[in-house]
Amino acid sequence: MCFVVKYRQKAFVNPRVAKVCESVMRQTAQLHGVEIKEIGFDKDHVHLLLTVNPTVSPAKIAHMLKGASAFKMFRAFPWLKTKLWGGHFWSPAYFFDSVGANTYDRLEEYVRNQGSEYHRF
Repeated sequence: MCFVVKYRQKAFVNPRVAKVCESVMRQTAQLHGVEIKEIGFDKDHVHLLLTVNPTVSPAKIAHMLKGASAFKMFRAFPWLKTKLWGGHFWSPAYFFDSVGANTYDRLEEYVRNQGSEYHRF
């Protein structure tokens, strides 16, 4: 799953923002029975490798993770509101795809290496 910061703002250049976002997403996921296997941040987006119950829709997962993280990050970092007007941290879109066993290891490495020089699939 992938979420992009609204207006492609480079919010995750600040490592504290990424740390808070990761913490909130992990707590929220755990509360809802979603396991975050891997999480990787680049300057303006986040990739997540998740294990979910097939009865939970991707839209519900996106809504849950994006909503909780945006709320907590605006509280923790009020200065974000000056860059992300309108009260939205995330772009409304998201990307979701299922992963087979043969591509899992490659995808896990790709997500883990987000933000580094080596993050090609």
